[in-house]
Amino acid sequence: MKTIFRYTHIALLLAAFIGIAAVTGYAQNPCEDAAGMADLDGKFRNNYNKGLAERKIAVEAGKDYIQKYGGCGELTEDFVTYLKASLPKMEERIKTDEAQIAKEKLYVRFDGAVKAKNWDEVYASGKEILAKEPDQLDVMITLGSIGYDELFEGRTNFKYNDDTLRYARQAIAAVESGKTSKTFGLFGWSFKDKQTALAELNLTIGYLTQVALKNKKDAAPFLYKVTQSTTPAAKNPIPYELIGRFYFDELNGLVEKIKAAEAAQSPETDTPEAAQKKVDDIKALVAMANGTAERAMDAFSRAFNNAAPKEVEYKKQMKQNVEAAYKLRFGKVDGVDTWIAGVSNKPFPNPTSPITPVSDPETTTTSGSIPTPVVTPAAKPAPVKAAAATTSKRATAVKPAAKTVAKKRGA
Repeated sequence: MKTIFRYTHIALLLAAFIGIAAVTGYAQNPCEDAAGMADLDGKFRNNYNKGLAERKIAVEAGKDYIQKYGGCGELTEDFVTYLKASLPKMEERIKTDEAQIAKEKLYVRFDGAVKAKNWDEVYASGKEILAKEPDQLDVMITLGSIGYDELFEGRTNFKYNDDTLRYARQAIAAVESGKTSKTFGLFGWSFKDKQTALAELNLTIGYLTQVALKNKKDAAPFLYKVTQSTTPAAKNPIPYELIGRFYFDELNGLVEKIKAAEAAQSPETDTPEAAQKKVDDIKALVAMANGTAERAMDAFSRAFNNAAPKEVEYKKQMKQNVEAAYKLRFGKVDGVDTWIAGVSNKPFPNPTSPITPVSDPETTTTSGSIPTPVVTPAAKPAPVKAAAATTSKRATAVKPAAKTVAKKRGA
């Protein structure tokens, strides 16, 4: 038994030595692998100057060649030196080409979404574009316009207001900082020049801020900028109408204060000094109401004047708004036509500037309130004729009043 075990152990050792010897004896020197060198050399040379996929094959072949045969001295030295200098440049070019292809796919996605009016996809792809190209002004302007059209064209879609406002502000900041473009926007939101783009973007912000966010005060500065531009948007009646609505809110607030001040008078119990103080306070409120009424009259008069003659109903309603403010200011409506005709001879007041109180003996009416501006669904101004050179679809269209936003023109 001992003999058997001893020879078995020797046999196992012998087998192990034979295995090791076999491996050692058959190991190949990589520098003698002519076929492998030729294969990788051919893969590189046949693909390095072709398409993106082929160039990737060439780069991998080149890396393998360096790894396997880079230590073979003069035999591979020239080619390895060439590969070490060329491969980093090739990889950088591949990255650039891949980024360009991805960008082109993203623009195709963006363009297709716009054409399909898939606004969710437009904003998703547009945000990706701007993440890669933060200065892409045309995309920024487009994203800063969609929400406006979703209200203006009668869909009452408030979904894109926040995005539209954010990108409209970004676009304004970019333009004002010197960013420029050949088209200032894309598709239906392309404007002929910097001034037109700024006017339309300010109009969009003012409109959405007032109509969608119900914030007339914050909308007013943007709307005023539109009226001060030298673009067709300055002849659009809607900025003036919306500013008029802002003044109506202010005016109604003053009327309520006047009523409360009148009700607080107590001739039986007030001392002469207290009574006089209350009278003076009422007069001050009336004077401020007069000044505010004149601002409202001015704004609605310009809306009336800028509306196309064929928009009879709209002009009628704007005139009624002028008459409402005029009657509170003067206690009558005689003279409204003269007032309306005369506003073009004076500058349009900035709604953010302090209102000058107006006191005169005729202003004694302190009762009643200014009604909400009269607007019916069918009342929308006609398109304002734009300059022949304009490329802006929106520059030639009048936007609906706040209460008619859900209705299309002529509905």
